[in-house]
Amino acid sequence: MKSFLLTAIALMACAGSLFAQNLPPVYSWEIGVNGGYSGITRPLGPPAVYQGTRSDVVQDFSLRGNYYFNEHWMIGLDVGSRKWETFGQWQINDKFNNVLKPVDVNFLVADRAITETVLMNYVIPFYTQFQTFNRANFYFGANAGMVTTVNDGSKGYASVKSPTDSATITYVNSYHYGFGIGYSIGIQSGFTYNIIPRLGVNLELGMRYVRVKTNDQNAAADNAKYHLLYFPETIGIRWRF
Repeated sequence: MKSFLLTAIALMACAGSLFAQNLPPVYSWEIGVNGGYSGITRPLGPPAVYQGTRSDVVQDFSLRGNYYFNEHWMIGLDVGSRKWETFGQWQINDKFNNVLKPVDVNFLVADRAITETVLMNYVIPFYTQFQTFNRANFYFGANAGMVTTVNDGSKGYASVKSPTDSATITYVNSYHYGFGIGYSIGIQSGFTYNIIPRLGVNLELGMRYVRVKTNDQNAAADNAKYHLLYFPETIGIRWRF
């Protein structure tokens, strides 16, 4: 009887050990870096002459830290940077008030738009066949944070010859908004695939609404504030611990 009990205890211990090995390891923290591209809409609020008519896709970078309350809920902090710029045309006249051909002008909304954003996500985990570790996470959620725009509020100039008298006409071809501060809100969705239990690769798409109050020395009354949308699309790496 004694030997039977000892054998049963040993078998139970082995079974418990095997079962524990099959449980996925629990990682509550995750850090990473994102890199990719983002586009913006025109900065609404200022007069149309300062908004531009088109924008380019620019590089977008950020650092990310996440904390998992459990397998389904995660909160994160994202600190990112990108450039905001639009392009348009201005109409100029010569000294006789003749209308000349429109000239190209760029509007530097922010040489650097720095964001500090808190993200809350719902997570759908995917495990390996024998539950050895969490193979992937699909998530979606909302975010809110602060925006600081770094800019010098300067102007750039170019010149053109008047077709009527060949006089040189100097005009503004580059307009920089002033520096500013504001807030952002938005949504995001992403997918993280874990190559090994601790290391994963990430793809994330988002949309954020931004409202900024500026200190524009050139046209403070007109450009005191603006709002826009931007759309970060990034890939990244994640390390869990």
